[in-house]
Amino acid sequence: MLQKKHITLIVFGVILSLFIAGCGGGEVTGGDSTTPFLEGTQGLEIGFLQGSPPKEISDITFPFDVVVSLKNQGEHDVAVNDVRVNLMGILPSDFDTTNAELTNAHPDAALTSRKKDSEGNVIDAVEAYATFPKDDTKLQLQPGVISGNVNFVFRADVCYKYKTKATSQICVLKNLVSVADDAICSPTESKSIFSSGSPIDITSFRQGVVGEDKIQFSFDIVHSEFGNIFEPKTPTATVGCPKDSSTRRLEEDKVKITIKTGIAETLKCSGIGSTTDGTLADKEIKLVNGKRTMTCTQDLPASSDRNDYEKSIDIIVDFNYLDKIDQTVLAKHIG
Repeated sequence: MLQKKHITLIVFGVILSLFIAGCGGGEVTGGDSTTPFLEGTQGLEIGFLQGSPPKEISDITFPFDVVVSLKNQGEHDVAVNDVRVNLMGILPSDFDTTNAELTNAHPDAALTSRKKDSEGNVIDAVEAYATFPKDDTKLQLQPGVISGNVNFVFRADVCYKYKTKATSQICVLKNLVSVADDAICSPTESKSIFSSGSPIDITSFRQGVVGEDKIQFSFDIVHSEFGNIFEPKTPTATVGCPKDSSTRRLEEDKVKITIKTGIAETLKCSGIGSTTDGTLADKEIKLVNGKRTMTCTQDLPASSDRNDYEKSIDIIVDFNYLDKIDQTVLAKHIG
């Protein structure tokens, strides 16, 4: 009995030693290198640089500026001219500036996205900044504007052009009707789909069979954040993320979608038409309540001309995105 207890203690000690050694083997820097995207639901992360604007100001000699920080937490690089930043919430003349100095600013650098290398290690994005007033002067609350302490809401309004990429696989078999038990894939099931980090997500990829030489697939386009979606256009002073109600109704919730199967037969998708080369490019659709389900059919070569295989399908969604952040500033009246 004592001998058995002794052996048990030795085995337990060896297992414990291996566990401790494994835990103390150093920091693991690699991530998942088997998936194509980092995923996530963010595009640009917006904030105010600490102290710009300050939490409190006064109407006597208190110059300050406003610095908006921008960091790309998604997976699509954004050029400088594809971002427009406006500072809202205040009357420019109350702060000794003009409307031109508070509108249509661009960040001071391109907003490269988060990425991962071949080992799955995440390469983080770098912040860029937009400063108001644009002419490097300062804001100063003018005398006589307030007669007592007042709260002002400073709002950074950011419009930018963005993109979501997604990929999945479709199953093509020589015999789609009588599927062998040991087939390399199933033509009638839900498939894994990987979507790049973005406020718009591609989810719920499903495949079915609708004929001897035809398959069907569907997927959902889902808006998963709280900003506003608009038709994709390069943001300028007059274009992109419109404010006037008539233009807003025309462009809001509209995106452009591209679907690539790479199969040179008829591809037809609900609401956006058909093609014979396996690519439907830049087709406009409208999301309803933040969602749109797309259903497509793909013709295949005759069974005598095809084998069993899996084929990647790529989906791209282009759009403009409007996001904002507010900060309350207490203005103190000095008698």
